Amino acid sequence: MSADHSKLKEILNTLTKEESIVLNYFVRYRSVGELIALRELKALYGIQEPSKIISKLVYKGLVERGIGCYNISVNLLKALKSVRPL
Repeated sequence: MSADHSKLKEILNTLTKEESIVLNYFVRYRSVGELIALRELKALYGIQEPSKIISKLVYKGLVERGIGCYNISVNLLKALKSVRPL
């Protein structure tokens, strides 16, 4: 396992329940418009403050913010693909 994978695994092990739910959302839907993501996370997944949780995941390098959208980070996507093909 590379150093990047070890660091990523360490970060994943520290996620809260809400952070895990939001991250799984982005694993499933790799790129989502900002407004849709906020609405769906709140209405369908019960996340009270989705923008706050997404910001934490962006800070941790697991999600990236694009222009009007959020994407799963390239590093996380590579790590997931190395474990199992998506």
